[in-house]
Amino acid sequence: MAERSRRWLVDHLDALSGGIDSFFVDRFFNDDVTEIRGQGSYARVSLFTRREIGEPVDYKFGISLNLELPHTNQRLNLLLQSEDQGVREGDLLSSPQNVTYSSALRLILQESERWSSSVDAGVRWGVPPDPFVRVRARRPFYASDWNVLFGQEINYYTQAGYGAVTSLTWDFPLTIHRLFRLESDTEYLLNDDFFHLSYGAGLYHEINRIYAYAVLAGAEGNTEYDVHFEEYTLGVRVRRKVWKEWMFAEVYPQMLWAEDNDWELTPVLMFRLEAEFSNP
Repeated sequence: MAERSRRWLVDHLDALSGGIDSFFVDRFFNDDVTEIRGQGSYARVSLFTRREIGEPVDYKFGISLNLELPHTNQRLNLLLQSEDQGVREGDLLSSPQNVTYSSALRLILQESERWSSSVDAGVRWGVPPDPFVRVRARRPFYASDWNVLFGQEINYYTQAGYGAVTSLTWDFPLTIHRLFRLESDTEYLLNDDFFHLSYGAGLYHEINRIYAYAVLAGAEGNTEYDVHFEEYTLGVRVRRKVWKEWMFAEVYPQMLWAEDNDWELTPVLMFRLEAEFSNP
């Protein structure tokens, strides 16, 4: 009985976390190229706009492609993505117009319930091109009622040098359709010799199969001289399926307090239209 209860909890946590992740497709802007977890061939296209009050509207068109190569036992993938130079959704004062493109081959080293690991080798296209190699690993585990995902990346980019990224995500189900999430992300570049810090908290609610929203808060900083935070954000993401299971629209009003702006409140409004095509 105890083992069945534990198995139900594990499955419930996985299903709830996975459902939130599939509704709020953060991978497109927050991760380099794609997630490690194999999920068949797929493509995503997205139109992303951002408006800082009093400033012109910025636009970005993006594409993300993961193609499983035949005759490789689903272990070798071709990746292609348009990406912004270090600009993430949370970095709202930076324009999303400076788009670059990355392509890579991914070798899946291990794919199991306990571990996912891969090696990527590719090029970030620009002038000059920026070849890179990165090794990624992820492991889920469970702590009481929490579903925890640990991620580690070690990379080398020709222009930036050696680096590492460590991430930790804690998911706690409040109800069947509500989830509380804590996230931390630490990035280290050997040439910089200090850490970039990112922390976030969110309350996700899937209202029904069409609508979902999330209340999100975040903080960004670094350890260049001491632990120092440079930016705080608070916002609400409202997401809606607009056509069947593959097209979404999202509006994201957000408030930003940044040290560069003397901690004055900066309202920002973002909109995204996204389509996903997959063949699991």
